Amino acid sequence: MASKILVKDLMSVNVYVFENESSAQEIVSTMSKCDVDFVIVVQSGKPTGIITERDVVVRMVEQGLDPKVVIARAIYTNPLVTIEESATVEEAAKLMEEWKIKHLPVTRNGKIAGMLTYLDITFNVSELIPAMKELYRSSK
Repeated sequence: MASKILVKDLMSVNVYVFENESSAQEIVSTMSKCDVDFVIVVQSGKPTGIITERDVVVRMVEQGLDPKVVIARAIYTNPLVTIEESATVEEAAKLMEEWKIKHLPVTRNGKIAGMLTYLDITFNVSELIPAMKELYRSSK
């Protein structure tokens, strides 16, 4: 059944997007106010990276960097692994397992269209729960 469910059917479309030069302060403030654990970073509309809560902690806070002077591209995860919205959820799960990622940006014609997370898959596609459990354990 998972092979028939498309990524676009499960993805969330509310994705916060920032430019490469955006300040970490602005990004962290948005993450806090909007209660999100990731944002996408773009350059000229094309996705270049993702910033997760973990990225903020490991690449900025732990190093004692000032969020007012740090820019997005200094703390994002890159290369950015993405998937087209027309792909199947099964393909997405395999990609997430292979790259050990919990957030998978979804694209349409090379631009961000949404986000698929391991929780989206876990709560909606029961036959993929074992794979998502393993992903969760391996990415800690």
